[in-house]
Amino acid sequence: MIHLIPGLISSPSRGWSPIREHANQHPWSFVPTLMLLPLLPALCVYVGTTDVGWSLFGSDQERQLNSSSAGLLALMLYLTCLTSVLVTALATRWVLFRTTRRPAFTVAATFTTILAMPLLLAGIVSILPVRWLLIPALALGGLCSILLLYQGLPGYMQLKRNDQERFYATCILAAAILVVLTSGFFFMELWWQPLDGGYVIPENG
Repeated sequence: MIHLIPGLISSPSRGWSPIREHANQHPWSFVPTLMLLPLLPALCVYVGTTDVGWSLFGSDQERQLNSSSAGLLALMLYLTCLTSVLVTALATRWVLFRTTRRPAFTVAATFTTILAMPLLLAGIVSILPVRWLLIPALALGGLCSILLLYQGLPGYMQLKRNDQERFYATCILAAAILVVLTSGFFFMELWWQPLDGGYVIPENG
């Protein structure tokens, strides 16, 4: 699937058709990309929180996590990414259930995997966890994902470009935001309050 991404970047309006054909012929081809791509922000978070550190609002003191706590945080971030993409794929199928072009789960998961790519790639900046770098990078990644959604939904799902299609895209966007926030809170709570009695791994320093 990765080899089709350059065509999508060079021609967003025509690049979705080959991806849809590939998804129809190879339904599970999105899995390697989905499993590997979230490793980038997860590994960067691990390095950023252990070796670089961050400072809280109103404080210049650098804070760091020990390797165990940072490793668990990276795992929770990885699971958040996987869960968000897959549940958003289910939400996409649900949004399109009244259309004649309702996609199979694998087709929808291919679509949401590609939509998540800009945001996941933007997560690489977490290797330097400073606010002035993280916020613009994640905002830019999110904007690119939104543009891919609105430009790609009619071509990939074979829908007519009209107000109804834009309504579907808006519903998918709203569902995706809700899924990401819910997954993030859930897995971050598992990191903050581990299941072995609520013991929180302390920070270094």
